[in-house]
Amino acid sequence: MVTWCVVVAALGAGGWLVTRPNPGDWLPGLGPSSKDDGRSLVIGSPAPTSATDPNPFSVDRYFPPTRQIDLGGFHAKRARAQQGGDCSEIVQDPAKNPLHDIDCQGYLTVSFVRQDTKVITSVTVLRFADDAAAAKAVAALQGQGGALRFMTPDSGVAQTPPAAGAKNDQAPRAEAVNRYVTVTGSRFADGHGPATSPDPDLAEATRDASYTAGAAFMWS
Repeated sequence: MVTWCVVVAALGAGGWLVTRPNPGDWLPGLGPSSKDDGRSLVIGSPAPTSATDPNPFSVDRYFPPTRQIDLGGFHAKRARAQQGGDCSEIVQDPAKNPLHDIDCQGYLTVSFVRQDTKVITSVTVLRFADDAAAAKAVAALQGQGGALRFMTPDSGVAQTPPAAGAKNDQAPRAEAVNRYVTVTGSRFADGHGPATSPDPDLAEATRDASYTAGAAFMWS
């Protein structure tokens, strides 16, 4: 009998990821739910390494395509992703860039799709020089709504989120993890807005994906 449970796996310098055995299997013992081989498109090149940052800051390092989120009742897999060394690429409006006076050193943006494909979650990780800069970035992003672009699973590019401040709009969750900042938001795949605020489905997806992203950088 195969026992399935939430596992927090140590990945050395790569941090921590919440994962499950046999990635690709939605149901125990039944094998992959589709012919998907686990690969997903990553746009852009990771921020360059340096003497102070010798380890690659890349999507595949921290969010491998074969690893799925399995946390409580939330199950999701990676879809598309984007990465780069210029954080302005992921800012919605460069003229109103909340990070303009903070030295952002690179970004990763990943879309996750819930098991039933009804909820999409976009996670952006920003890297800064130190913990103080990360804390400053979180303060700048609080209440900004659509300050950063939202990654969708089908387009392969960072897309504009629903207009910030719209009825029942739910602001992304921004959290500092050492010198990194995770910004996480969720929406319904069919585009309809939440009936309540906060919507329990969107809140669960955002909370669990944010936790997973933060755990990946806990020891970085």
